[in-house]
Amino acid sequence: MSLNWTSYVDTDSSVEHDRLLLLQQLFDGDSEKLLERAGLAPGWRCLEVGAGAGSVARILADRAGATNVTATDLDTTLLAPLAESGVRVLRHDVTTDEAPGEFDLIHTRLVLEHVTQRDLALRRMVSWLAPGGVLVVEAAAPMPEMSSDPTVGRALAALSDQLRRSVGTDRTWARTLPVPLEQAGLVDCTAEGHIIPARGGSPFAHWMIETHRLVEQDVVSNGTLTAAELAHTFAAYTNRLSSTTRG
Repeated sequence: MSLNWTSYVDTDSSVEHDRLLLLQQLFDGDSEKLLERAGLAPGWRCLEVGAGAGSVARILADRAGATNVTATDLDTTLLAPLAESGVRVLRHDVTTDEAPGEFDLIHTRLVLEHVTQRDLALRRMVSWLAPGGVLVVEAAAPMPEMSSDPTVGRALAALSDQLRRSVGTDRTWARTLPVPLEQAGLVDCTAEGHIIPARGGSPFAHWMIETHRLVEQDVVSNGTLTAAELAHTFAAYTNRLSSTTRG
């Protein structure tokens, strides 16, 4: 059965809202720096693809002006406050729906690795850029092979494999950048990366626990991981003395 990411999350749930707040806490600082380096300025027409709970769209609105920002997602439940502030909010599928406009800057974070037709999505976003426009793509590449705890490594691999089989997630796609950007027609492309250790008790480890919980029933029921292995993984992510995995 073919699913998409929204099949695993309940945006009406406080648990999912809290998970997204953790994500924002972890990554908003880096996202803001990338947008600054891209030259984001007042008046720029901006598009946030896969806006989630809306934190990056709020950064765009603060810098470019709320009425210049469009925020899209497959589920816009958590984006109502943005609409009230003047941001244009659209329920939108980046692979199939009509172009939402022409933009000076398009940003997407932790989205394309979960999109089966990611090359198509990239080409479509490039076509929505105004001349001289900028596309900023942030993607994650979990590395279970680098885990200091073999059980945690197996759990991360199980999470990645479940998402690959059900959603089409490619946990290695981020490592191919910037080649996909160039193939989509962009020029002057660059890529950089950094490794984040999921130290036990850290916000990142907590986010990893909540992300694992999205698929825990599936990976246990299909035999990819045992309940005991999953419990061990959650304990390792909770233990402040642990350094368990990297992403």
